[in-house]
Amino acid sequence: MKHFKYIWLLLILLHFSCSDKHKYANPYLDNVGFSVNINLDLPEYSRLKFANNSVLVYNIGIKGVIVFNTGSGFTAFEASDPNHYPSNCSQMQPNQFTCKCSCEDNKYSLYDGQHINGAGDYTLKQYHVSRSGNNLRIYN
Repeated sequence: MKHFKYIWLLLILLHFSCSDKHKYANPYLDNVGFSVNINLDLPEYSRLKFANNSVLVYNIGIKGVIVFNTGSGFTAFEASDPNHYPSNCSQMQPNQFTCKCSCEDNKYSLYDGQHINGAGDYTLKQYHVSRSGNNLRIYN
């Protein structure tokens, strides 16, 4: 019984000493603070009223933000490829359910940000989205 207590205590200490911070810290993309409201009634964002559509919103984030309607909610991801430093070719373009970087042909899912194809270890940098009526608030 005494050994069981020590093993249990060791497991608890290991659990709290391990941090996932290094796992998600991306050395290529800086954290930028912003908050922007998008009105889905405006023509440039009206596609987001329908499932499986995306829009690239310029002038926020690092290289813009890709907003995607999943059918059950919205996702928002940084438009700069997370697997290399921002450059002239690193702004990704949305295409149906994915987005692709023209620098290295890295491809990512707009549903969850997972890396589908290409080189690199990082998933898309995700931003927060909240909805109030026909308005979306995208923020970091």
